[in-house]
Amino acid sequence: MSTRACYRFIPNNGPNDFPGVVTVYKHHDGYPSGAAAAIEAALPHAWQLPRFEADEFAAAFVRGNKKSAEDYARDYETMAEKTDGDVKQRDFLLERAQKYRTDPTYRGLCGGGVRLVPFEGLDAHQRFASDTEYLYDIRCVDGKLRVTGYTTSERNDVWKVEKFFEGSTKQLARRKP
Repeated sequence: MSTRACYRFIPNNGPNDFPGVVTVYKHHDGYPSGAAAAIEAALPHAWQLPRFEADEFAAAFVRGNKKSAEDYARDYETMAEKTDGDVKQRDFLLERAQKYRTDPTYRGLCGGGVRLVPFEGLDAHQRFASDTEYLYDIRCVDGKLRVTGYTTSERNDVWKVEKFFEGSTKQLARRKP
């Protein structure tokens, strides 16, 4: 089962500063160590810290976490290299890689997963996905990423959001769900 999460990228001068809060939904791996990895995956695509712009970092987050058919094909090829002589398994994985490159059905499976939330404000996640388990605020403080993590639940349109973490991505990676 997927662990859904929303990621809010907060401008340096607070949520009311330009361009406002930018929220991204990620359908899987939203538990703390998965969230830390997802945030870190944005770094190669974003401005080098200490420069931080909420909308630009949100775009880098999407780029770093949304996989293309070619990404899936490469993943299958990497797995095939590690099959330790199991020819049947290797051939299966290489065939799957080839399907991601050539078969429209497989290529069509690559959408979704990570998407911009089409609402503004700190409560955008509530209007977008009521089944998220985690919410993360990402901001830059003194030139370093600072993450605040919350558990979330919704019942009968009433949201419960409880803070469980504040710190760096490396600290978040070590946090148990």
